Amino acid sequence: MAVIGYNSSAVNAAYYLNQNTNALNASLTELASGSRLANASTDAAGVAVSGDMTARIARLGAATQASQDVVSYAQTTDGFLSTIQQQLSRMSELAESATNGAFGSADRANYATEFTTLLTQIDSIANNAQFNGSSLFVAGTVTVAIDSSGTTDSFSTSTVGNSTSLGINGITIGTTTAATTAIGLLDTAITSLTSRRATVNADISKFNFYVQNQQTESTNLQAANSRISDVDVAAESTELAKNNILLQASSSMLAQANSSQNSLLTLLTGH
Repeated sequence: MAVIGYNSSAVNAAYYLNQNTNALNASLTELASGSRLANASTDAAGVAVSGDMTARIARLGAATQASQDVVSYAQTTDGFLSTIQQQLSRMSELAESATNGAFGSADRANYATEFTTLLTQIDSIANNAQFNGSSLFVAGTVTVAIDSSGTTDSFSTSTVGNSTSLGINGITIGTTTAATTAIGLLDTAITSLTSRRATVNADISKFNFYVQNQQTESTNLQAANSRISDVDVAAESTELAKNNILLQASSSMLAQANSSQNSLLTLLTGH
């Protein structure tokens, strides 16, 4: 029915023109931002899931950094322990040599001088060894989170490394008797030190596994989050082309619908 007061064709065309304009703008926004969640209202559930994943990824990054710091802390500790072990080995060698009764007191004094110097160096290392301002040879624990849920684990620190903890404080090799006693004490000290190194390196291995697990979980979460939040450029480009064509078509149809009313005016005016 031909009427002047209402142009249903123009109204329908205008409706689809608005729809196509909105769709085109949405495609442009997603492609420009690289995110299919640029307009959160298009996928409210996706926004929630992606937000949770993003937070977990961030926490895993912090946990990885903390675990790596513990590994560095423990490796630094083991480096100092390795140096002390070498000094203990040299001291036991000197003590063994000092048991030789064929040496005169002057020769034994030379051995004792080096022996005492090494003993002093051991205490100097143990008392001054630090990692980022924290003393390494103190009893305690270094606790860090190892996953995104806040589960923690610890690296235990120890005083093993100074002469007192090793049971060699004040020992000498000035006499054959003293040297013989020193050999037994040094053997016990070396056993104690190597046992501590075994514990430290076991913890290094443990925290390295934590780092691997954290990095694997973070990689998988990032991939999952990308599937939710990142725009599929190929698919969205196709959608953009379609929306662009529809926009042009609806614009043309609106113009055609509006021009159709002109024919009614012709009937009224006779022109």
